[in-house]
Amino acid sequence: MKRAFVPILRVLLMAVTCLVSVALNGQEPTSSTIPKAATALALRSLRTIEKSIPFPSNEGRPDAFIFVGESRNPPNGWRIIVVEGAETPRVRWDSFALHDSYLNVTAPTFINSEVDGRNGYIVTLRGCVPHQCGDGRIGFALYASESRRTFVAHVSTQDDNSYRVTYSPKSGIPEAVREKLDQMMCSDSGISKPSALPIKCSAK
Repeated sequence: MKRAFVPILRVLLMAVTCLVSVALNGQEPTSSTIPKAATALALRSLRTIEKSIPFPSNEGRPDAFIFVGESRNPPNGWRIIVVEGAETPRVRWDSFALHDSYLNVTAPTFINSEVDGRNGYIVTLRGCVPHQCGDGRIGFALYASESRRTFVAHVSTQDDNSYRVTYSPKSGIPEAVREKLDQMMCSDSGISKPSALPIKCSAK
């Protein structure tokens, strides 16, 4: 009986060790770590939630939760709601506040977020004017939590098939933000000739 028990115990210990290893290796947080109050607040603006990403508090910044889903009012389009605070959550940023026809997001895959610096995060999105998503009128936006500012770039295809790029604001965009926006434009599948953009795109 003891001989049979020892191998079983070893298997159980190995399984526990694997689970602990997965937990410690930085797996992406799941929606279970997001407070119900934060989700309920986001659902005031969203009919559905396609994905949610938590950014734990760090160095004075409160917990942040990014929700992506279909807009409730107006009832069309993909929308991003950024909520900060676990105990008393409040909406920190709403993508619909941009009121930009170039930023009509056609799918949630065009919305991303990532850690920025030591205690910040950024949210990026790509949209377009309806029916002008390929070599037409395409927009890119970046929200930076540390500065609580939004930066936008537009790409417009001209009659001679050249591209015109404009930024908002026109000046004062941090270098790292400008590089991120340029990277998004250079790698966008809706721009067929990135080498023709009036910005520097690295050769693939």
